[in-house]
Parts: sequence; C-alpha cells; structure tokens
Amino acid sequence: MFEDVEEIVPDDEADKKLKFYYNREERIARAPKLVQDYYNGNLKPVRGFRIFLTKQNRYIFFALIFFVGATWIYTGLNKTRAGTTLAGINFELTAFSYEEEVYVSLSMKRSSRSRDSAPVPVNAEFFAIDPNHQVGDKRNGQLVYEEGEQYIRTKFTDYDIIRVDVILQAGGAEKELSAEVRR
Repeated sequence: MFEDVEEIVPDDEADKKLKFYYNREERIARAPKLVQDYYNGNLKPVRGFRIFLTKQNRYIFFALIFFVGATWIYTGLNKTRAGTTLAGINFELTAFSYEEEVYVSLSMKRSSRSRDSAPVPVNAEFFAIDPNHQVGDKRNGQLVYEEGEQYIRTKFTDYDIIRVDVILQAGGAEKELSAEVRR
C-alpha cells in the first residue's frame, strides 16, 4: 500500500537508518510493582465470582435485589388483572380501540382442572373508565356457559376511555377484572 511513498529524511541523517531497540528486562524494571509481580509469577489471579469483594459491588447487589423484589410486589398487588378463574371457568378480558369505538371481549373457557361440566350462568357488568378514573359508560352482559370457548362482547363510544373494568358473577362467586384499552 505504501511501497511507492518515499520517506523524507533530513540530509544530515540520510546516511543513518533509524534503529529500534527493545530491552524486555529494562522495560519490566521500569514497570509498576503489579506488572513486575505478574511477570515474576508472584501475582495470583483472582478466580471465581467475587460479588462481595468490594463495597461498591455489595451496594449494587443489594440495590438489584431491592428492585427485583419491588417489581414482584408491585406485580402481585397490581389491581389491573385481565384474567381469572371463577366457578371452574377461565375468564380473559381484552379491550381495543378502533375508529372511535372501544371493543370489549370477555372470553370464557372451561379450566382443565375443573371436573364439573354443568351449565353456569355468567353475569358481567362492564364499566368504561375515563382518564379521570370516573365511569364514563356501563353495559351488562349475560350468558349461560356450557362448553368450549364462549364470549360476551360489547362496545363503547370512545370518549378517551383508558380502561375497561368488569364485575363477574358466576357460580355464586364474584370477581373483578380490568384491562387497559389498546390503541
């Protein structure tokens, strides 16, 4: 690549060629103590995972444990749940917005653990929640669940609905579901 490039050397040094001298012992003698110990074999490398070796590592480790624990607690206590099991039936709530309407679907399917196959009357009361956390609209849905996958569906006019809550009543028990509106 640089074969055709001529080196420019002052006239008084034209006869002298540059020489590079390397003396390993001299370089090591001027090196820090840590480097000298390494080359002499006196330094033993730290092997393994030493998480508590320094104070900073301990702080980072405990901060990580704290944040993971806080995330688990927040997830466990979070009120917005889109799925539940009630009277041996798995319920799942979904809501999405399309062309100024919010479409809500409550799907039901018999749990694999349930041994009961009797029909179960299901009542669902849907609430459209606005950004001020006020109920904007309300709808009711009823169904007698028998077998397979069944749905209760409804729609709301979208006046900035952010969430849909449902109060379910099935088999004499009651639970609440909540789903964020996907845009």
